[in-house]
Amino acid sequence: MQPQKKILLYSTQLMETGGIESHIKEFISQMAAQDNVSIDLVVLNAKNSQEQKQNLIKQCKRAFLPSSKSLVGKLALIAFVAKSFFIKYDALYTNGQGDSVDLIKKLFRFKKWVHHHHTSGDDADQQTWSEKYRKSLKESDILVACSKKNAKDMQGVLKRDVITIPCFSRKIVLDTPVNDSQDTKKVNLGYYGRLIPEKGIDLLCRLSNEASLSNVSLHIWGEGEMYPESFFTKFPNIKYHGQFNGQKELKSVLQKIDGYLLLSVHPEGLPISLLEIMSAGIPWMATNKGGISDITCDPVATRMLQSLEPYDSLKEQIIEFADDIATGKIDKEKQIRLYDTKFAPNVLVKQWGNILFNN
Repeated sequence: MQPQKKILLYSTQLMETGGIESHIKEFISQMAAQDNVSIDLVVLNAKNSQEQKQNLIKQCKRAFLPSSKSLVGKLALIAFVAKSFFIKYDALYTNGQGDSVDLIKKLFRFKKWVHHHHTSGDDADQQTWSEKYRKSLKESDILVACSKKNAKDMQGVLKRDVITIPCFSRKIVLDTPVNDSQDTKKVNLGYYGRLIPEKGIDLLCRLSNEASLSNVSLHIWGEGEMYPESFFTKFPNIKYHGQFNGQKELKSVLQKIDGYLLLSVHPEGLPISLLEIMSAGIPWMATNKGGISDITCDPVATRMLQSLEPYDSLKEQIIEFADDIATGKIDKEKQIRLYDTKFAPNVLVKQWGNILFNN
């Protein structure tokens, strides 16, 4: 019997939804299912629901998921570290951005330290790196970026090798026609994810008022303090559906849309929502941020916006996108083949296993 391979997975924080959160949940689910792999999870700020926390606890050998940075939480972390004193992990796998990454690697014993940087790594992203976090990026044994473009940008400034492994995502196979909503006479374009200004929520609302987009129905799923349900009542052509959880509900969401819009100015790494969309063969339009260029594989089905300005140009591009969908010009198979070859969970399990456990 092979000796058990031990991973200590650290994340600066976990929210109910988000890219890092989705990746970590899928990483734990996929890697813990492998023979002789055990995962200890440490999160300093866990804002998950109790249901999500219980799911993580079930899949991990041990999990530290405090709801706040209180004195009780700090004492609990000290106790967790003390119980880990005699464990030498095969890999310390750290996620997220912040000074605490440097602290965590001093508290545990491990053979290899793998750090995963999730955002774009470009000039704008680099301005947000603290000195301690920059030190972690330079000192980790292996540094992972989400895309080739991100890795190249980081290598230039850090003067070190940065490898590329995509994040885990959920593969969705649609077993009904994509357009499964009540608006069967309209092109249903949607967004799901965090509701923050950087994701283009206000821009979607503005577009919903355009008479030239009257053949389009815009749908939004997600949650954010700046965008409560009442916010969307001002925009009658926006259909706000609230938050959803789980793969079954995600599949239901994807069955309701014909295309996906990501009008983002956020320093995207490689958005997991786009990976999920491409796994289902749904066409998308997104701003050229981070590693999104890694997954453009068809000029009709996968469209990159170089800029969100001027507004009239953006509007015309969305009109053309919707018209091409309505007239059946979209081929979904190329996206699905690319996903299955490079981004599917079974492919990534091997890649992550190689860097975590092989010398």
